[in-house]
This record gives sequence, structure tokens and C-alpha cells, in this order.
Amino acid sequence: MSKANDAEKIRTLSKIDLNLLTIFCLIYSLGSITRVADMLNISPSAVSQSLRKLRELMGDNLFVRSGNALLPTVYSDELYDNAMPIIDKLSLLMPHTSPASKKRLTLYTESFISPIVIPDVTEKIIYNNADISLLHLTADLNEQSIIELLTMRQADVVFSTFSVESGSISCQKICDMRLVLAASQNNTLYGHSISEEMFRSANLVGYNTKNEKIIYHRSIVDKKFRTGDRCLLTSSFTAILTIVANTQCLGVIPEKIFATHAPLYGLKEIKTPFPLPQFSIFASSRKDTNTHKMLEPILADLQASSLS
Repeated sequence: MSKANDAEKIRTLSKIDLNLLTIFCLIYSLGSITRVADMLNISPSAVSQSLRKLRELMGDNLFVRSGNALLPTVYSDELYDNAMPIIDKLSLLMPHTSPASKKRLTLYTESFISPIVIPDVTEKIIYNNADISLLHLTADLNEQSIIELLTMRQADVVFSTFSVESGSISCQKICDMRLVLAASQNNTLYGHSISEEMFRSANLVGYNTKNEKIIYHRSIVDKKFRTGDRCLLTSSFTAILTIVANTQCLGVIPEKIFATHAPLYGLKEIKTPFPLPQFSIFASSRKDTNTHKMLEPILADLQASSLS
């Protein structure tokens, strides 16, 4: 009786082109018909035709267009979650197949966060022997742009100074970012501390950013303790470190970057007569994806490392 039921199920499936499901899963993962066509070396129209057939078969639109991205419907999410485990098992049974390629995760960060977060993320992935490869991109971020990047599947995880509030997005604090005032060990103008009067006229090298939080805190410091603009604003930490190391300029940089590069660049920390701002770094990812589950132990390791 059981074999008869199995035979009937197989007969029903034989009427369906199961290749449509594999194309569907690729569209779901990549969010782009063009990218799927490039991967399969077929025309975009062939991919679109397959999607049309599956839409008719399932009685659901499956995806809705938002800009250049295809966003899945609720039914599409359910179909993908049920189809992928079956595809995973079948792929293991197929002979003469090359080992599965690593799962690629796309990470977005604000530029100044990159040297703080990305090395640790890469280290944790290697340590956990996770079958993951990373693509790292930077952008000027705010809460709305983070939600858009994740919703439109342009990013798997976004690291930023923003705590995102959204029902579909998981956001967790990874670590705190303390800033320090740095100078060259050979700087003859300043010792290991600086007075308010000296700070007012010091040549400062600063980080150029559109981050609203940093701009706000910088404006408060400038109004209280500065008489002029910074001598340079740049989006390159390497430029800041090099200039500070070779001139009488001072630079405000994250403590973690200072700790890593101070010996290499010959830098010293200068104590300020007022506290420098401190920011928190958050990781945001979609709750309804396997990627989120994959990232959980890695993000937990990052949190634990920041507390130790």
C-alpha cells in the first residue's frame, strides 16, 4: 500500500518539470533573473519563461519587483524553505559532481567600521570551519538604507552603528567602539596628555563620514573645545595613521585600530581632559533566512570576544 502511494506521488511529479524548482531557488537566492541567467549560461528570457511556468503551476506570483531586485512573496518563502532541504539531499546523491562551492555571504559595513569588524568576522568563520566565503562592501548607512539592503537581498548582514527596529530583521549589539586621541611617538608638541587650551589649536586629522551620530558628537566637541576646522578629513584610515605618524598632527581613531597599528606606525595615546564619544556596533540580518541561522554562532563568538 505504501509503495502504491509512493508510485502515485512519483507519477504526479513526473508531470512537472522539476528543473523549474532549481531555477526558482536560484532566483530566490540571487534576487535577479539576469544573475541566474549568467550562472546557468542561458538567456534571461529563458529564465523568465521558467518563472512564468512555475507561477502558473503554483498559482502564486512568487516574486514582486522592487527596483532592480525581485522580492519573494510569503508563499515563495515557504516554497524555498521546503524545496532547499530536498535539493541539498539530491545533490549529495548525484554522481560525478564537484564538491559544493562555499556559501557566499555579502557583508556591508560603514567604512570606518570595516577594520574593526571584518578581520574578526573572517577569523571566526575560519575558526568555526564554516563553509562560507565573504564578499565585503562598504556604504554610507542609516537605519532606512540598512532595512532596504536586507529586504532587497543585496546584503546578508550589515554592520553599523545603528540599532535597527524592524519585525523582519534581527539586530544585535556586537561590541562598543571607544575612540582615542593618537600622536606620533616622536611628536614634540604633546606628551601623554593634552590640555583644553592645547587641544583648541591642535592640528587634527579626522575621518570623513556621513554618519549622523558621528557628525553630531563631533559638532559638540568642536563647539566646546575647538577654535578651527580639522586640517584634514579623509575616508582612509591608512592616510590618518600615516599623517599622524609623520607629522605633529593628532588623530581621533577607534581604540581597536590604535591597539593594532600603534606599534607599526609608532603611535602613542594622548589623554584628553574630556571624554571622547563611544559608539556601539550592531549586526543586522533577516530573521527568515538560513543565513541568519548560519551567522548566529559567529555573531555570538564576536559578542563573547568583545566582553572578554
